[in-house]
Amino acid sequence: SSIQVFAGRTLSLVLLAPFSPLTASFTMSDEEVEILSDPGSVGTELEDVEEYELPEGLSYVGQAAGEALNSQHLKYRNVCWNVTHGTVVGDLAQTPPGIYWKDEQINEDLENCHSDYFPELMGEVISRATEWVDFTSLGAPTGKFLESIAKALKNLSDSGTSVTVRFLTGNIVGMPTDNNELLQQLTTFPGYELPEDTNIRLWVGSWRKGLSWNHSKIIAVDGKYLFQGGHNVWDPHYLQKNPVRDVSMEAEGQVTQDGHVFANRMWRYIIRKDQQYWEMKDKPGWVPTIRKGRISVKRFPREADDYPPLYEASDPVPLPDAMAEGKLPMITIGRYGSLHFPDDTANPSDSAIVAMLKSAQKSIKMSLQDLGPLAVPPPLGPKAIPTGVWPKDYLREIASAIYERGVDVHICLSNPNSIPADLSMTDANYGNGWSCEDVASEIVKAIQEHFPDAEEDRLTGLVGVNLRVAYLRGSCGDMDWQERGKAGNHAKFFIVDDIAYYVGSQNLYIANLAEWGIIVDSEEQTQKVLDEYWNKLWGSSFEDVAEEERDCNVDNVLAGRELDRNPMDASEYTDEELEAMLLAQQGSGMGGPKGVLTVWLKRAKNLRDADGAGGGSSDSYVKLRIVDENGRTVCHTHQSKVMTDGGANPHWNEQFTFEGLAAPCSYTLKLSVLDKDSLFGLDGKVADWLALEDKLGAASVDLGTLSNTRTFQDMELVIADGWFVDSTISIGLNTHGGWGN
Repeated sequence: SSIQVFAGRTLSLVLLAPFSPLTASFTMSDEEVEILSDPGSVGTELEDVEEYELPEGLSYVGQAAGEALNSQHLKYRNVCWNVTHGTVVGDLAQTPPGIYWKDEQINEDLENCHSDYFPELMGEVISRATEWVDFTSLGAPTGKFLESIAKALKNLSDSGTSVTVRFLTGNIVGMPTDNNELLQQLTTFPGYELPEDTNIRLWVGSWRKGLSWNHSKIIAVDGKYLFQGGHNVWDPHYLQKNPVRDVSMEAEGQVTQDGHVFANRMWRYIIRKDQQYWEMKDKPGWVPTIRKGRISVKRFPREADDYPPLYEASDPVPLPDAMAEGKLPMITIGRYGSLHFPDDTANPSDSAIVAMLKSAQKSIKMSLQDLGPLAVPPPLGPKAIPTGVWPKDYLREIASAIYERGVDVHICLSNPNSIPADLSMTDANYGNGWSCEDVASEIVKAIQEHFPDAEEDRLTGLVGVNLRVAYLRGSCGDMDWQERGKAGNHAKFFIVDDIAYYVGSQNLYIANLAEWGIIVDSEEQTQKVLDEYWNKLWGSSFEDVAEEERDCNVDNVLAGRELDRNPMDASEYTDEELEAMLLAQQGSGMGGPKGVLTVWLKRAKNLRDADGAGGGSSDSYVKLRIVDENGRTVCHTHQSKVMTDGGANPHWNEQFTFEGLAAPCSYTLKLSVLDKDSLFGLDGKVADWLALEDKLGAASVDLGTLSNTRTFQDMELVIADGWFVDSTISIGLNTHGGWGN
């Protein structure tokens, strides 16, 4: 038998005995509730683990990371972290290629072909498979990425070999992966159509749990061939003009097995939840759901099993034996976000990164998108959005390295709000909005927090000598960020003491997503990567830049310590700041989903006082729903927060996303503005039961009148006629460029 906990902390069991039911109740802990209500959580089955001794052969940087993992996350070994080995294949995979840092430039002739090698390489790795392919990414592939993957699948099919292919993506809030469409694109791409009698078995799955989803980028083939790093698979972002810069790596050997195993846990979650979410079974991926999580899995061909098998790793070769054969020590580190349980031992990669930074004795070199949370953009910001936090653990270790040990810290960041190709801010936004001086100031503040006796003269000396922060600069070609060459950066890459480096999917700003990457613990290999990538990047972005044009001014950094960049409560923001913040949040997504509408509920004006004398001003809120031509609600409704004593002019500044609109242009958006009544000023459920909620007004929008655009379409709607002035509500509607006129 099985038990499912729907709500609450007290579980009642009704046992159907032969003659009469027996009822028993008992109180459960939060952990027990979590285990029963979410059996897919990682950690619920991993309590009994054997002690593990780190192998010989690691540097002091690798040893520090391994000890943190072993002491804090032992039960996740061989699940989302492992000390292993492998061979790095070729150069670090950069887009654009490394020749475009300084000497070569991307011009009109190269605008759409400068990085074509990259999707071709991904397809070539997939085409090597004889047994198994795991592919994980944030979203579905587009353009040349999609073509290369479809071509690789066709090659596998034509080989006649039976190959298991598991294709997994994240389900981003507001734009879930349409796995039916993705499956069709992969199997019917023109020129690379797969026959129904193919020997390959393909499953396409995606997941979201709360605000967690997959963000790893892995291609693992046959437990032998691996390709992973920071790249998403979106053509306009990487393969056209003004491309965002990124790095991934190719490897071979035993390290590949860890990529398969990491994917296993996410697939296990998808399978278990799909079995539980019976109402979503066999529904298209875009169909709306009222659940906080979203999963979907589809298969090809039809006779394939409902769910893919789990990968079984072979027995490992000990690290010392592998090193004797020329293999390099590697540590795979991952995290599953909200899939992890319990919290105190969750997300091993976070601890490994902290330990690496703590081990630094000479230098830390970082190429990152950002270190700070998403910010309200200038001119009103930057300020952290509500719930946005700075990575205190990382900042602490960077600060300690600089102040205590004199470590040189060089950080190369994306230029704030960088937008590649001809995309808009709602399509792509690389850089969270912080300047180099903002980041440097937060590091200096961390030094003062942990070393309150630090003298001002010494702090001044550290900035610009030990601590250097720069924006990434490209080649200044006609089609590569002409304005001072300041480009977008999507890399997740750092080097410690020039003896070990990390390449993977994990940003160092806080985002509770599923991530995976590799620590390559080899001084010789690190020197090679320094020559291939870092020295070119830092030369172009800092060393070759005139001192007066560099991005960090010491005086500005020290003065910036007075600024509070931490988040404020939403109620403390002005209306203009809240609107800017919501636009910034919108811009951090991919954009362009089909059948999705985002409603930006801004404010109302001139609402009547529904409570009357003695009742206080109206406690207004808004209900939003979408109906078809027959007036039937087509998806779940939304409700705004209640503006207690909000008065005649309440400001909500909230966004609501409707997913899975099959025919949005034929639908109507309905808005009802209501007063949360509290009878004669009484609060609580009694008053709500005695008094009906008052309707302050209503309005509707014919969605067939909206334009196909990625920007918000603003409108002010009359919700109630007045004697002297009308009551109105201000909203913005965004079709994300997925539908409309």
